[in-house]
Amino acid sequence: MTDHQSINDFNHSCPHEGTFPTMSQFQLGMGTSGTVGLYVTSIMVCLVNATMFAILIRKFLREVPERQVPDLCWVTSLFTAISFFTVLMIYMPRSTEFLLGAYRVYEAMVIGRFVELNLLWHGGEKELMRGLGENPRMRFNLPPCCCCLLCLKNSLVTRDRVKMVRLVVGQMVYIQLFVLFLQLVFQFNDIHDGPLSLSNP
Repeated sequence: MTDHQSINDFNHSCPHEGTFPTMSQFQLGMGTSGTVGLYVTSIMVCLVNATMFAILIRKFLREVPERQVPDLCWVTSLFTAISFFTVLMIYMPRSTEFLLGAYRVYEAMVIGRFVELNLLWHGGEKELMRGLGENPRMRFNLPPCCCCLLCLKNSLVTRDRVKMVRLVVGQMVYIQLFVLFLQLVFQFNDIHDGPLSLSNP
């Protein structure tokens, strides 16, 4: 009777297949020492990244042109954001899918800011085209599109194509927001295929 009861307790303490564990199940699986060590380490990493980010912002305000400061803050905040999202996923593992979706939205914003920052470093689109010289060429069909967009191989770089790249990068935020919206709708209706894994890509 005791063995049967312990087996049932063990089964109740484990998450069901295809689901994330609760906080109590996570703590039970890691053990007290492992859980405390993981919690403390993740918070320390987050605090170190936040401190370094604050130092960078102070340096930007003193040494970087004012026009570049917002984009630089967005780009350099990536490591602090990663550590912050990691802390949230460790403390609230059931929210992992939503946090990963929110991170993809944030990452798309950072990529867009990085593109704008590169243009600022070159002095804008006109200065970029002047620096590239006459009739500059570039390969636009990078992997995984190298086999299907052959017309963009060794293409001429023009201001219109630079604007098109900026437009496409700018749409990533809205696409990720739409994907996150669909993910929440499906999740509220119990339509999901479980956490990502090697057997469930």
